[in-house]
Amino acid sequence: MLTTQPEMPIMGFLERQTEGPTAGVGLHMTSDQFLTYLNIGVACWNEFRRGRGGEHLNLNELNLRGARLPGIDLHQAYLMDADLRDSYLEHARLQNAILRKADLSRANLVSAELDGADLCRANLSYADLRGASISGAFLKKTDLRGTDLSTTSGLTMKQLEDAWGDASTKLPAGFSRPANWLMSAGTPSAA
Repeated sequence: MLTTQPEMPIMGFLERQTEGPTAGVGLHMTSDQFLTYLNIGVACWNEFRRGRGGEHLNLNELNLRGARLPGIDLHQAYLMDADLRDSYLEHARLQNAILRKADLSRANLVSAELDGADLCRANLSYADLRGASISGAFLKKTDLRGTDLSTTSGLTMKQLEDAWGDASTKLPAGFSRPANWLMSAGTPSAA
């Protein structure tokens, strides 16, 4: 459990992004600032997100390795290159989030909402996506080796063909492994 800090005003942490690929696209928060605010709790964070509507939040390169954040609202957040390995994100709201090159290996994403998320080149190896929704998610070159997709909704064959997995990837009934996937555990080719 994170330590609690009383009355931490989040608006003092936020600043407009003025440089880089997400310049002018919402609010920027450093990892330390985000983690400090999370010390108050996921419910408080989610209340803040509800009050911000559809504004994008820049959390690129955020390190949340091993964090327990069930039900967190990170919809439309920029989380490129974020470290979310071994995180507990059950029931997380990640719709339309930009998770390019994010490391979500071994993450618990059970019942998470990933509809419309950009997971290009993300590492979802050995993640648990049972019951997750990924309708319209962009999975180009996404690592799905060992991932449990057995009860994932919104998954298409095109998404699987764009990604790569192996023989240990668990697919929903009615889906088959694409021909370009590895049939045994290993590192995929750079193609």
